[in-house]
Amino acid sequence: MKILAVDDHPIFRKGLVALIRDEYQDADIMEAENGEEAIEIIDKNQFDIVILDIDMPEKSGIDVLDHINTQSYKCKSVILTMHNDELFFNEAFNRGANGFLLKEDSSIEIIDCLKQVIEEHNFVSKKLRPYLENRSKFNERVSQIRSAISSLTNAEKNTLKLVAQNKTSKEIAALLFVTEKSVENYRSRICKKLELTGGSNTLYKWCIENKELIDSQ
Repeated sequence: MKILAVDDHPIFRKGLVALIRDEYQDADIMEAENGEEAIEIIDKNQFDIVILDIDMPEKSGIDVLDHINTQSYKCKSVILTMHNDELFFNEAFNRGANGFLLKEDSSIEIIDCLKQVIEEHNFVSKKLRPYLENRSKFNERVSQIRSAISSLTNAEKNTLKLVAQNKTSKEIAALLFVTEKSVENYRSRICKKLELTGGSNTLYKWCIENKELIDSQ
């Protein structure tokens, strides 16, 4: 079995490799410290499993998943991350991941994860099973939010991103070179398109809850 372990924290990566070697003494395990290096190695080798962190320099684990899919490589992919985040979870499986494992549970679950993935089964950390059960509804909600954000004009999108940074209407007006009245109009139209109702802080609260989706636009 040939495995690539990708993580920008060398101590964690070495510990992960040691755990795997205890179970699979004959495994050929290579290492990479960022997404860009991982892609270079993957292009030159045939792996059975690639284990990926999400947050890494150069390119993320999601970027590597996209590359694996684009090139139609046959290797299995496991996300190993500290982020207990439903958006990351669903993005990973949407991009072709076969497993999603939390770092805090990796010493207990990594071998079981590898065994399941090798046997053509998906693996999810026990703490994240509710995400798996809610996956269809979550993806539908995310799709609706992305569609709503896409419907915004450029001025409205720029306003939304600045609201997410907790900028006031006065600050946004100065940054966009428009009047405060224009910003208030942008905010009002944004709330209408996003179907938001409530007080003046409603839009900001929505932005905090959906910051990753806003940043990805």
